[in-house]
Amino acid sequence: MTRASPLELDAFYPIVPDASWVARLAPLGVRTLQLRFKSDNDTTCRQEIAASLTLAGLHNITLIINDHWQHAIELGATCVHLGQDDLRSADIASLKSSGLA
Repeated sequence: MTRASPLELDAFYPIVPDASWVARLAPLGVRTLQLRFKSDNDTTCRQEIAASLTLAGLHNITLIINDHWQHAIELGATCVHLGQDDLRSADIASLKSSGLA
């Protein structure tokens, strides 16, 4: 997947802990959100990310998935945020080929 133009993100955007916060902020007109959901339960992570992506899509919000890059790829996210420690264990080739920003 190749992007036709650079992704434009707001300089400042809310970072939210779960899909319920995406639902709260989406109707307010935010254009960018970061989902920073923390759980060791794989199924729960996937459900929160999927729900958040659905809400973001309904409100034309760019959703950045924090840390969970595998689920971001699997569920069709467009953006992921990885910290320095996360980059050490991430599959960079998969990230590049996925088209994630």
